[in-house]
Amino acid sequence: MNSPNPYLDTHFSFDSPSSLAQAGVFDRRTAQVMGSAVGHYHAHTVREHLQYFDCDLQFPEPLRIEKVLPGSLCIVQVLDGQWQHRIEGRLNQYEAGTPHVLGLSESMQAVDTLAPGSHARMAGLRVAGRYLRELAEEDPNLRPLLALLGDGMRFSALPACPAVGRLLEQLYHCPYHGALKRLHQESLSLAVLVELGAHVAGRVAPPDAPQRGQQDLAHEARRLLDEHLADPPTVLELARQLGVGETTLRRAFAKVFGQSMLQYLRQQRMELARTLLLQRKWQVAQIAYRLGYANPANFSNAYKAYHGHPPGMA
Repeated sequence: MNSPNPYLDTHFSFDSPSSLAQAGVFDRRTAQVMGSAVGHYHAHTVREHLQYFDCDLQFPEPLRIEKVLPGSLCIVQVLDGQWQHRIEGRLNQYEAGTPHVLGLSESMQAVDTLAPGSHARMAGLRVAGRYLRELAEEDPNLRPLLALLGDGMRFSALPACPAVGRLLEQLYHCPYHGALKRLHQESLSLAVLVELGAHVAGRVAPPDAPQRGQQDLAHEARRLLDEHLADPPTVLELARQLGVGETTLRRAFAKVFGQSMLQYLRQQRMELARTLLLQRKWQVAQIAYRLGYANPANFSNAYKAYHGHPPGMA
C-alpha cells in the first residue's frame, strides 16, 4: 500500500482463547494488539495491493488494536455481530447487514475497541490508494471510487448498495479450494469495485449551499483548532460548527494554508511541545498530557518522528 499495510496475509482457527498479538494478523511495526479470540480469521492478497479478508471471532476479553492505516479504501460487510474503531478521534461504527466504506487519503492512526463477550463475523477488501488510482486510470468506470478517498477520512454506510454486500457474502461462503478459490476471490473482489464505482457514479449530488469566502472559512477553522489543541474537534464537528460540509472545509483549509487540518494540528502540537520542553518547567509526561496524549510513549514517538530526536534531547 502507500505506506506499510499493518494487515498481513495469514490464516488461523482457534478452538480456545488465544492471543491475537501472536496470531500473525498484524505487522508489529505498525500495530499493537491487546486481547484474545476464539474462531477463525483469513486474509489473502488476491492482487498486489488488493487484500481480501474474513473472520468469525468471539472476544472473551476486552479487545484493543492500535494501528497506523495507510492511505487506502476498505470495504466491509459485517455479517453478524459488531465492529467499531476511532480514527483521529472520530468513532466509526459498522452496522450488521449493511456494507460500509472507509476511505483514507493519507496514513492515520486508528484504535479498534470491543467489549468482552463481543462477536464479529465479517468480510471485506483492503485496497491501496495507489492501486485504486492505477485502476481508475485504466478504466474510467472506476474513477468515481477516487471520491471515496477524499481529503482526510471518509466513512459511510451504503444501505442503497446491496450488490456490494451480496458479493462480499459470496466471498465469505466461497465453496472452492486451491487455484479455483483464488480465481473466485479475484473475480468477485474486482466485481465489488465495479459495483461500488457504479453506485458512487449514480449518486445525485445535493445542491450546493451558499459558500462563504475560503479565506474567512480557513482562518476561522484555524482559530478554533488553535483554541483546542489538546482536545481538537473532528473535521465533521468543525464543519457543522461553521455551517459547511466536510469537503468544503477541507478544501478551503488546504488551499489557504497548503496543508490538511490534521497536518496543521500535528505541526502546532509539536512546535508547542518543543517550546514547553525548552522552558524546562515540566516533565515529558506532563507535557504529553497537556497536549492531549493519553500515553506519554505515543507523544515521544510523535515528537521524534516530527523533530528527528526524542523529547528528552530538546
